[in-house]
Amino acid sequence: MSGHTCRRAAVAVLSAAALWSPAAQAAAVADSPRPVVERLPEQDVRVAVAAARAPAAVDLARSNLGIPAGQSAALRVDDRGTVVHHLDPAFAERGGRLPLAVPGYVAVTAHADDGRAVTLQIARVAPAGGGAPRWAAVAAAQDATEAGLARGLEADEVLFESQGPRGREWYALDDRALRPLTEGRGRSGPPKTVTIARYTEALRERAASAGPAVPPAAADRTHRSGDRPWFLVGVAAVVAAGCFAALRHRRGRADRHR
Repeated sequence: MSGHTCRRAAVAVLSAAALWSPAAQAAAVADSPRPVVERLPEQDVRVAVAAARAPAAVDLARSNLGIPAGQSAALRVDDRGTVVHHLDPAFAERGGRLPLAVPGYVAVTAHADDGRAVTLQIARVAPAGGGAPRWAAVAAAQDATEAGLARGLEADEVLFESQGPRGREWYALDDRALRPLTEGRGRSGPPKTVTIARYTEALRERAASAGPAVPPAAADRTHRSGDRPWFLVGVAAVVAAGCFAALRHRRGRADRHR
């Protein structure tokens, strides 16, 4: 192995170590030209809210509230909706590249005469016969969770729903961090804000834990993303040592043949 090749190998390994470091992950989020949150245009929100007044959506809301089809009962549908964001399914496939969150559905609350509320989930649906997707009610829940949580959002935050290890969790999400809006099951103490970099790291750790079983010899040690850079630095040191030994061997042979 030549000295030039050795240097290239060591530099490659050290570069990989730098890319896997938590600091590099945080810098990637900060410097990314793409936004953390893909926002739904206001025009689309208005179309989704209008779809909540369609006969099929109103029937779904009445059914959820237990109002018989033939019974005359007023149902007032709100004139505004809350966009609920979900983790982009392609986020992991892109290796953690942004955007992190994409619009999942628009929540529109409808109110019955007796004070009960139902939330209609309005999402883009592809027609069975083909054609462009259209906004339609896809589900209903007998509460006003999304509207209530939206009142706690700051101007630059969106509502983010996450299905985590503790179940369904709600966050206020902006370009820097996720702020818990509800107490998660099994969580002790007040909810803490999570940076985008830390949340991304947690997603990576969760995906790794769901992968192949860890061999017994390696299972005794807790693995974190921060361990990887030091492992790669060690590999670089081994590469450098091997190169040094190879160069000494070559020089020794050259001296004997002079």
